[in-house]
Amino acid sequence: MIFLALLASIVAAGLALTMLFLTHGRPDDDRGGQRADMVRYFGVAAIAALLCGTMNVLETAGGGDTAAAVGNATNLVAVGLMWAGARRLNRRRAIGAVSTAAGAVLMLGFTFLIPLEDATLLKTAGLTVYGALSALELARRPLGALSGARVLAWTLGAYAAYNLARLVVVAVVGPGALLGGGPVSAEATAAVSAVAIAVVSLAVVRLGRQLDDAPAPGTRAHDRGSLRRGTVQLLAGSALVRATIVRVPEIDLIRAAHSAERAETMLRTVAAALDDAVDDVVCGMPVRDTVFAVAPALLDTADLEKAVRRAFAARMPGIDYDDVPDLAFEHYLIRDVDDLSLLMESHRPRPRQELSDD
Repeated sequence: MIFLALLASIVAAGLALTMLFLTHGRPDDDRGGQRADMVRYFGVAAIAALLCGTMNVLETAGGGDTAAAVGNATNLVAVGLMWAGARRLNRRRAIGAVSTAAGAVLMLGFTFLIPLEDATLLKTAGLTVYGALSALELARRPLGALSGARVLAWTLGAYAAYNLARLVVVAVVGPGALLGGGPVSAEATAAVSAVAIAVVSLAVVRLGRQLDDAPAPGTRAHDRGSLRRGTVQLLAGSALVRATIVRVPEIDLIRAAHSAERAETMLRTVAAALDDAVDDVVCGMPVRDTVFAVAPALLDTADLEKAVRRAFAARMPGIDYDDVPDLAFEHYLIRDVDDLSLLMESHRPRPRQELSDD
């Protein structure tokens, strides 16, 4: 029966992972906003739960201390990341993920150093703490005002209470209580975990529908989406549009000599200059230190560069900058939004894909 309970927890974790990504599966745009944060944190938690169930099956089949250690560590990660994700959604300091990782590493090491029964009790204590912290954080506003978060809070609170009950029973009766067939046995715990994962999955889907799904303005995800949508609109009236990529070659020097904020202001000024100089242009910074502009392919590239440089120089006094940095341009002809997506991907800070210049 223990195998059936463990398999139920594995199936529940797999379904949770699938439901999470279906909740936020938008292939034509970049993920962003609170729903994307939830998917990232709770998605990794679901993966950890899946690994935990798998390791527990291997341990039961004779996998030894290694399977037990990985199972214990991933069990803590699964619950701890719910706390970390809730803190993220409540816009609080990002200590949850670090604390969860530290707890998992300690749990991994302790499983090899102390008897397995003691390691199980230590893991149970960790689950009690992380479950209680998760429940409290999910009940905190603004997240706690959402019905999905309230269901999560009650579920994780009940899970923490169950693990606390296991510790109390061990303290009163002894470790043998965990080996029998009672309500605190390993088999019962696997069944409770499977039910908890199933309820959490449904609550997370409900919570996802209540969370903002739009990247915040000024983020790279927001700019990528704006550029794609603008390109679709421009291509509706023309077979070709021009994507212009503008860089400030000395941006790293500006960042080092002044500040990151000054460098960001400089790049935003480049985007503003493009908007001043070119009609019907859509601008954004979809990748680091690079300004993208998409506009009709009518203006000669040399004229475009001259106009942008003039507009850029005219804006320098407004940001209290004495010098006028040089600008570097690249021009590409775009036939559909997929070409733009490939172009943005190729300019991310990793080995680039080759595209032809126009």
